[in-house]
Amino acid sequence: MSDFLLKLFKVETINKLPIDKLYPIIESLDQDQRRLIANSYDLDLDGLSLTEEVDAIHNKIISEFKNTLMSFDEKEHKSFYDFYNGAVDYSDENVYVNMKKFTSLGLMYLFLSKSGTYFNFVIPIELIEMYEKLLQSS
Repeated sequence: MSDFLLKLFKVETINKLPIDKLYPIIESLDQDQRRLIANSYDLDLDGLSLTEEVDAIHNKIISEFKNTLMSFDEKEHKSFYDFYNGAVDYSDENVYVNMKKFTSLGLMYLFLSKSGTYFNFVIPIELIEMYEKLLQSS
């Protein structure tokens, strides 16, 4: 992976083994990552304990998931669907723009591989289940 990508996703990168559940992922985020997600939702974390921050972010992501998806344009929908399917065209520069957006919204998380040479992206199980229900109902 290029140094450019490592720098581009410096705040979003989690340097731990991948986790697939939303709450434990949020617990593992550092303060900058939590603030990034909170800012995306205009969520005020000032004066909250770590547990309260994690609870607030978790609840906001879950409660806003459908509305967040509905706010996407066609290209963002396609990109999210590609990530969901694991069939991502990394030669498309929009992939990186959308990765930034999805990570800042807490819909997807980037875990650095043990070797530090690539990202493992994770969409938490709870969000996948909600997404699949939305796909079935559409």
